[in-house]
Amino acid sequence: MKIRRALVCSILVSFATLNLVAQPANWEWNYLRKLEQNRTTAGIHFNQFISDASDPLALAIPAAFFIKGVIAKDQKDKRRGIYLAESFAANVAFTYLLKKTINRKRPGEIDPTFSVLTPASSRSFPSGHTSEAFSLATSLTIALPKWYIIAPAYTFAGLVGYSRMYLGAHYPSDVIAGALVGSGTAWLSYQFNKKIVQRKKSAPR
Repeated sequence: MKIRRALVCSILVSFATLNLVAQPANWEWNYLRKLEQNRTTAGIHFNQFISDASDPLALAIPAAFFIKGVIAKDQKDKRRGIYLAESFAANVAFTYLLKKTINRKRPGEIDPTFSVLTPASSRSFPSGHTSEAFSLATSLTIALPKWYIIAPAYTFAGLVGYSRMYLGAHYPSDVIAGALVGSGTAWLSYQFNKKIVQRKKSAPR
């Protein structure tokens, strides 16, 4: 019940913000303009690399855990791989729903004079790359709560979010929302799995 309430509340809050996020605030444009004016060749290459790495890592890491679990006959790694994949899928679905519902235009669509270095066809809110990266970081943290996993995972997720703004693809609020959606879906996936395990243990045999 707690999981359902949390999920319902998160959905209601998200829909309640439709009018608030349809148009970006002035401070967001000011921040994006400042980033645009201070871009460098090295910065563009680095942020493009970070942004491009998000999708492959989000797919490769769950697959790597699952394959390792199969080869080594390690049930823990298999379950970790499945959980990471479930978190990824839940995040993609919820992010897609929000993008379609809120339908916020990208910075380059609203202002054609703004320089966009990584064009995208989907809607702007929330940032899919950011939600993906934070979903991976949070699910990895839950699956393997070690500092040497947590620190690089969240550092990378933060860099992904920054790169999306640096490249002109998203507003700051897109990135903030993406981080919340990604972390939230990973946590909800974990709680859902924990409930299933508890029910199996308590079921009569």
